[in-house]
Amino acid sequence: MLNHFCLLGQKGCRIAMYGLMLFFIAPLSVQAQELWTLENSIQRVIEIAPETRGAEAVVSAREGELKQAGVWPNPQIELRADDAMSKDEGRSGTDFTQFAFSQPLPLGGRLGHQRSAAEAQLDAARSQRRYQQVRLETQVAQRYHNLQLAAERLRLAELRLQLANTLQDAGRQREQAGELSRLERLRLDLIRETAQQILDRSEGEANEALSRFRAYLGLASGATETRLQLTPLEPFNAMPALAQLQVGLSQHPALLAVRQQLEAAQAEVRLVRAERIPDPTLSLFRERDSLNGRRQNVNGIGVGFTLPLWNRSSGRISAARAQVARIQSELQVLERDLGSRLQQSYLHLGHLVQQGKHYRNRVFKPAQQVFDLTRKAYANGEMEILSLIDANNTYFDARERYLELLQEAWQEAAELRLASGRRFVDEKQVQGRAEEKINVQAIAAQDTHHE
Repeated sequence: MLNHFCLLGQKGCRIAMYGLMLFFIAPLSVQAQELWTLENSIQRVIEIAPETRGAEAVVSAREGELKQAGVWPNPQIELRADDAMSKDEGRSGTDFTQFAFSQPLPLGGRLGHQRSAAEAQLDAARSQRRYQQVRLETQVAQRYHNLQLAAERLRLAELRLQLANTLQDAGRQREQAGELSRLERLRLDLIRETAQQILDRSEGEANEALSRFRAYLGLASGATETRLQLTPLEPFNAMPALAQLQVGLSQHPALLAVRQQLEAAQAEVRLVRAERIPDPTLSLFRERDSLNGRRQNVNGIGVGFTLPLWNRSSGRISAARAQVARIQSELQVLERDLGSRLQQSYLHLGHLVQQGKHYRNRVFKPAQQVFDLTRKAYANGEMEILSLIDANNTYFDARERYLELLQEAWQEAAELRLASGRRFVDEKQVQGRAEEKINVQAIAAQDTHHE
């Protein structure tokens, strides 16, 4: 490519050399600095997001309810004072005449049902917290990949302007030498001005994407401008197996949360049924009275029952059963929608991956070759300026479209994780273990070969 620029003149060769050095050295300087990865972004948002604090608060509330469930009701103590004995003895005064201790006895299994319902509600809150984390990861990934695309477009616009500057300088030199008409030189100027407009637009879009990203992650504006270097957009090739995702769909945190809510509702039905028979109350008492002219103590025991004649909790039972039916319907709808969304997202991701490969091999790379050959032919006077303009626009448009396909694939991968209920952090750990296993097998194979 550099030889093609050198055909445009000595000054153009120097400018092209400088531009290409910037283009190839810039990624190396990014690699030398600390990269701000998607994993960093997810960890940051999980730590500061108000949704995380809200989910944690719900879990803490359910833990408190579980701690309270299954506790026996408090006993009741009664102390009575009157002047009955004093009047019987013909004098005045007040004496303590009765002490009673009453304890409700939860014998109908009510406490066990309360605890079962509280445990299911706590499990549902934990599953909902995990689903909230998956949703946060998806939102972070969307913003991160948007920022990646904006940064790649900005770098591409800078390269486009560098090449346009080189062509403009070379065109002016050739015009002065009488080798180029003023019309053709003006067309080269037009290429340069168009590249400048594209760069200005790309800078604005990149700044806006960066501002939204910083606001979502709670980063101070401009505080880490030099350290916020993103990983480049690369092809997405790690397509998981659809059958594996469908098998794991049963453990989707949203499904688990609804199933656990169903268990809690069913336990609530059992609880309401158990509460139809009120708990008996055991009473122990001690009384002092005047018998045969003497003060004597009387001890006794009693059992009290509430007769369920008017309130048999039939309305509460109907309401609890209706709640179970509602959650069962919600579970069926969620299973249907998640299965459909998983398959649709998987097919879309596969299509984007294949389209990206096809576009790279059939459009992007040929456009790059046509651009290189056109510049060389134009430098040799074999082609007109219109062919160079067309090749220039085709190449940069093709490269930008290829970047868009890469970004769309990564966006769809985030949607696939949301549909399957899998966290990005968990996938990274699985990939790390798989790579470690492959390395161990490779080392073992090498050792066997040497033996």
